[in-house]
Amino acid sequence: MDKQAAFSSDEMMGWIREMAAFGARRAGSPAGLANEDYLVAKLGEFGLANVRREPIPVEHYRPDISRVEIDTGAGFQPFNAQWIPYCRFTPAAGIESQLVFADSGAFSHTGDWAGKVVVTEIEFPVLDVALIGKFSMGKHDPDDNLKDIKHPATWVRLGWHLYRKAIERGAVGFIGILKDQPGGSYQMYAPYGFKEKDILDKPLPGFWVSRNDGAQIRKLAEEGAKVRLTLTGEREPAVTHNIVGEIPGETDEAVILHCHHDSPFVSPVEDASGCAVILALARHFAQAAKPRRKIIVLFTAGHFYGSIGTRTFIEDHAVDVVPKVALEITVEHVAREAIENAAGELVESGRAEGTGVFLPFNQAMVDAVLVNLQDNGVDRAFLLPPEGPLGPYPPTDGGDWYLSGVPLVNFISNPVYLLNAEDDFNWVDQPRLAKVAGAVAGIVEATEKLSKSAIGAVDFPLYKLKMKLIRYLVNWKTTKFGTRPVY
Repeated sequence: MDKQAAFSSDEMMGWIREMAAFGARRAGSPAGLANEDYLVAKLGEFGLANVRREPIPVEHYRPDISRVEIDTGAGFQPFNAQWIPYCRFTPAAGIESQLVFADSGAFSHTGDWAGKVVVTEIEFPVLDVALIGKFSMGKHDPDDNLKDIKHPATWVRLGWHLYRKAIERGAVGFIGILKDQPGGSYQMYAPYGFKEKDILDKPLPGFWVSRNDGAQIRKLAEEGAKVRLTLTGEREPAVTHNIVGEIPGETDEAVILHCHHDSPFVSPVEDASGCAVILALARHFAQAAKPRRKIIVLFTAGHFYGSIGTRTFIEDHAVDVVPKVALEITVEHVAREAIENAAGELVESGRAEGTGVFLPFNQAMVDAVLVNLQDNGVDRAFLLPPEGPLGPYPPTDGGDWYLSGVPLVNFISNPVYLLNAEDDFNWVDQPRLAKVAGAVAGIVEATEKLSKSAIGAVDFPLYKLKMKLIRYLVNWKTTKFGTRPVY
């Protein structure tokens, strides 16, 4: 059903600008708390019931001085560098040591790393959409150009395992050259705990540097040049919150409409854009006729803190909410596609970034999602299984719902600038905001006619088994060869 006319992309873009104006909305930060207040006020304004903050203790990490200086032969020279989240701070005067280069593609490493700063090249696997399409359950691609998408999967860092190796071998610091980052940015906020055992367990000061300086820094590391690292700031106990509101239904079953509310930088795409879509849906359903199922609007905290918000909500509501959820819907990143020009700069391709829509292994949900993508013009979209070559659950902030046995429909796009400071307003695909909101509204209405068991039914058991086997093979390959992707 075409529902996009019920939504205003201009209004949603205004909300995006208001959220981005708070700054980097990191867990426990003043900007993050201000954004939480904003979302609470909006849900109250829209008339939702039981609007609340659910607190989560975190550690607020705020660097102030961040410097990488290397002796190039003409004294110590500064290089553009971005601190890696939650790495240990140095003394105020910094630390001075010697560089050593570690080949991220090597099976083993020799030489003395004790007391030195390890330099390595960080690479990204290729996101080959044509290959991923072979595992899809359908698509809406009227211009037939999804197959043209082939760019680095910049949320996966191959070579990050050498940070752990550096700790084991007594190094005192780490520098990762972002060899494959399109556009040459060094301002990347990652890894952020999505698949780390402990986001706070980073006992070495660490930095990202640009591919533009990569060749020179690698050469200096191979020569054993002197380096000075300075990373100072504050780490203090803080609190962040899941923001929740409810639209009463006729039964005690529930549908969850969800996006995370934190961000790495100002980040209009990541994820003010997703929050704006969920806000629009919250108002739409609050003003509509009473739904069959209760609608829970959920803005989770700390996606960039190990997805702590989603995981905490599931744990805290394992009895009163989770068993009653018929469907969880996440929306993240309504984005324009970026490509590199001949000069290696990021420019717009003129297209939407391809969208993965993860959904249950059953025909009724495939049909409901596909018709609403088509009716609302959400093009360049693949329907993907909830587990398979991309992992044991969708690579979204809603993915943990799948592990909890809850059927989900998760929308996500992954443009190459997503985790970078270069994420700006021009990258939000403004016309697409209303289209995505319309598609989600249509999916919610279509599933009103389906029972909870029908939404989660497995109609394709052999296909599900095949996806499990592929997942295990991918995991075996990356683990065996030492790449150990971290998200």
